[in-house]
Amino acid sequence: MIKKAVTILLCMGLGSALYAENVTSGEKFIGLEVGAAELQADTDGGFFGEPEHESTGAEFGLRVGAQNNEWRTTLIFDYYDNTDDDQNYEKGLVAIDYFLLASTESIDERFKPYLGVNVGYMNYESTNIDENGLLYGGQGGISFDVAENFEIDIGYRYSLCDAERTDHI
Repeated sequence: MIKKAVTILLCMGLGSALYAENVTSGEKFIGLEVGAAELQADTDGGFFGEPEHESTGAEFGLRVGAQNNEWRTTLIFDYYDNTDDDQNYEKGLVAIDYFLLASTESIDERFKPYLGVNVGYMNYESTNIDENGLLYGGQGGISFDVAENFEIDIGYRYSLCDAERTDHI
C-alpha cells in the first residue's frame, strides 16, 4: 500500500513538474465528464484470476487543468456506480495530452485531435470486495471549440489497474 502511494505521488510530482509551465501560463479550465464505462473485474476469486465480470454504465466526473496550444494537463476525479451489478469505483487521475495538429497553421484551431497518457489511483467496491490500486493508461480524442470559453471533448480512455481483482476500465 505504501509503495503504491509513493509511486502515485512520484508520478503526480513528475507530471506536475514537467508541465508546470502549462499551469502558470496556459488557459485554466474546469469541466464535467459524462461517459460510458466498462469495468472488468473478478468478483468471486475464480480460477486462474481471469476477470469474469463485466459491468457497464454511466461514469460521472470533474476535471480541472490548464492547456496551451500544444499541451493539456488535467486532474480528473470520476465516479461510477452500477447498483444492478453491485459494482462501483472512484478514481483520481493525472492526464497529460498532446494536441497533434498544434504546429499546423492551416488547420482550423477549433478542431484539436489529441493523444495522451494517464496515471492515478482507484478504489473498487463490490459484494465483500473493497480494494485499491494503481491505474495507468492512455487516451485519445478530439476537442471542439463550440463557443468562446466552451469546449466539448469526445474521447476514449483505456486504463489498466494493478489491483488483485480489477483488470481494466
